[in-house]
Amino acid sequence: MKNNDIQTLIQKYFLQRLMSQRNVSPETIKSYRDTFRLYLRHIETRCGVPPAKMSIVHFDADHILGFLAYLDKERGNCSKNINNPPSALHSFAKYLIFELPEYSGLLSRSLKVPFRKDEKRQMEFLTEDEFSALKSACNTDTALGRRDLLMLLLLYNTGVRVSELVGLRMGDIHIGSQHTAVYVRILGKGRKERHVPLWKSTAKYLADYMRDYARGEDCSLFANCTDGDLTRSGVHYRLGRLQEEASKTTPSLAKKNITPHSFRHTTAMRMLQSGADISTIAIWLGHESIITTHKYMEADLEMKRQTLEKMGNPGDSVCHFTPDDSIMAFLDSL
Repeated sequence: MKNNDIQTLIQKYFLQRLMSQRNVSPETIKSYRDTFRLYLRHIETRCGVPPAKMSIVHFDADHILGFLAYLDKERGNCSKNINNPPSALHSFAKYLIFELPEYSGLLSRSLKVPFRKDEKRQMEFLTEDEFSALKSACNTDTALGRRDLLMLLLLYNTGVRVSELVGLRMGDIHIGSQHTAVYVRILGKGRKERHVPLWKSTAKYLADYMRDYARGEDCSLFANCTDGDLTRSGVHYRLGRLQEEASKTTPSLAKKNITPHSFRHTTAMRMLQSGADISTIAIWLGHESIITTHKYMEADLEMKRQTLEKMGNPGDSVCHFTPDDSIMAFLDSL
């Protein structure tokens, strides 16, 4: 096999395997693209081999382990970010084995490169008082404040991921007469579609908002200050500003790391505590596996245990309880 065949294989992997055959999301493409750019530059820097000269052997276990050590010790990446590259490189190794089975012995070791065990972080949930404070922080006398309030209402009502939120289009909103049969069409991970109903209060606000800020069906539901599409970073920024303002009246917010996923966790916990079964919650949130949803049951039990510990037993106080232009240009174009 010629050395420069690796460039053809990388391009086929992205264009055929990921985009055409698996139809993965644009976010996955971006994540994998960034991993490959970083990996190719690392191999060139450490091994003196530019992308045009790379071969299959540069995707063996030793090179991948060296790359992960570089991410850990020199770049200081957290466990979660260190685990993203193995996912991309494992996927590519499986593709190479399919295309070039004669290299299966070498590449099988690459598939055994372990993922780093990530520390479980405690989920952040919002109380009703905290959510009310965030809503009050929206200045609804301005277009920005009205948009921010809609953003909060949809995050809290639907539990959407931030990528799903900014991906909402005007045409994804279905509102029947007198605000009946109201739901949002959400395109989730793996391009899976789901419909999530809205509360009457959310539906009325959404209908008024769409009437006041009418745009074409293909236009984004959320616009930024320059009339472009609101981005993920824009959502994080606005939540940060709202949290800062709301913390003045609700100090507990200042101690929390409020992100779009905080609302997703809160939605799931509210549903669980209201008696919704775990299968319904999984469908609502767009989880592929019910195992993912089970973490909310565990979190709910832990919250109850902590409450019980604070109460204590009667009479007790506590309970015990320069890379090659061609391949790099291709990756940059994705």
